Amino acid sequence: MSRQKEKRKPSLGLSIIPFLCLIGIMLPCVIILKADPQIPLIICTAITALIGIKLLGYKWEEIEAAMIETNSMAMQANFIIMIVGCLVGVWISGGVVPGMIFYGLKMFSPSVFLALLPIICAVIAVSTGSAWTTAGTMGAAAMGIAAGLGIPPAIAAGAVVTGASFGDKLSPLSDSTNLAAGVAGANLFDHVRHMLYTTVPSFCIAVGIFSVIGMRYGADSVDTTQIDMILTTLQEHFNITPWILIAPLSVIAMIVLKVPAIPGMICGTVIGVIFAVTQGGDLGSIIGQMIYGFEISSGNDMVDSLLNRGGMQSMMYTISLVICALAFGGAVKCIGCLDTIIESILKAFQSRGAIMLANIITCISMNFMAADQYMAIVIPGQMYKGVYRKLNLAPKNLSRVLEDAGTLTSGIVPWSTCGAIYFATLGVSAFQYAPFCFLAMINPIISAIYGFTGLTLAPLDPSKPIKNKLTITEFEEVEAA
Repeated sequence: MSRQKEKRKPSLGLSIIPFLCLIGIMLPCVIILKADPQIPLIICTAITALIGIKLLGYKWEEIEAAMIETNSMAMQANFIIMIVGCLVGVWISGGVVPGMIFYGLKMFSPSVFLALLPIICAVIAVSTGSAWTTAGTMGAAAMGIAAGLGIPPAIAAGAVVTGASFGDKLSPLSDSTNLAAGVAGANLFDHVRHMLYTTVPSFCIAVGIFSVIGMRYGADSVDTTQIDMILTTLQEHFNITPWILIAPLSVIAMIVLKVPAIPGMICGTVIGVIFAVTQGGDLGSIIGQMIYGFEISSGNDMVDSLLNRGGMQSMMYTISLVICALAFGGAVKCIGCLDTIIESILKAFQSRGAIMLANIITCISMNFMAADQYMAIVIPGQMYKGVYRKLNLAPKNLSRVLEDAGTLTSGIVPWSTCGAIYFATLGVSAFQYAPFCFLAMINPIISAIYGFTGLTLAPLDPSKPIKNKLTITEFEEVEAA
């Protein structure tokens, strides 16, 4: 009769091996080979499973079950992401997204260019749910205008990334926003509302800094041909009226009224279908746009780049990446690596503020090590979820930190996917524009201040106080649970 191996706890050195493999495999694949991160994640998951089976006494069935369980926690987020794809498709077809872009660009004024640039980029990113698309369209146009004003490219790029990141972070249409809420176990709309406490003050400070910098630059005449062409093209292909604002305002209303995310997104999609019909679309083509996205050949490449997107199928890449990342997270969690690492962190950081600061540092570190913002959300989310629960902190506190430090700082890492996209679209390296990404620097600081002071923190159980300190014994209870 064979004896079952006794499971043992991994040492700290053994616990970091899966993450060293992640760095050693992910970075060359993403930076040098320009490959997508899914395959490196699968390889690292296999290495983690091998460590657990050969060195720690785990069975494959146990690790597999943990991977499935971890992914099950994100099923709601994945479902929402698919609905968001449908919503984006019909919002573009119905003129909602084109209208928001149109009114955002109408705000443009060369005299206050640097102050308005992040605001305009934020409007576009909120309406599209994509910082990358915003950078590749409005951002690219803004770089030319900045050159006419004599503004250094690095400063202009910093303003674009600041606005695009802000809008993406607060947009219920964003995949990273949905992922952060799903990993932490927070309601999507609760998550968005809770982020306002850190993100809005940070953004206002950043815009204020850009306003001061912008006073140094100016020109009597600036070529805004690209902006004018975008506005003209949008008017030619869509019936743009203030009525389109009903769609985004309805989503905002649902956030305020605390409507659950899935019904809220479905309602937003239905409103989009109604607008698409008023734009002259037939039901068959509208359903196709919900699945495969909107397509237009307007003759203006920037408009086409902005609007040729959406659809459920467009979200499958993100969902596959989330599945692979959560499988890796489930494997390292199952064999005890995350528990060992977080226990080591708690030996040095035991107060609530210090733990949340460690959470922020972990997110930023994952961006630099894994070169991907999704990993900066998933892994820290897995690590700190039980700790926040033990501190009596609601999940939306964790999801907010994941975005404050994970999502926003991804763009300042030159070798990350975000850094690569911004370099390709703006023509400026993150090495150059990072000092001007004020939002990415200010937001984590404000988030850390709230962690130490307790300001805006929400309790998991309102009848009990939020704890100021977590002992090793209490953490061991989290492990046992």
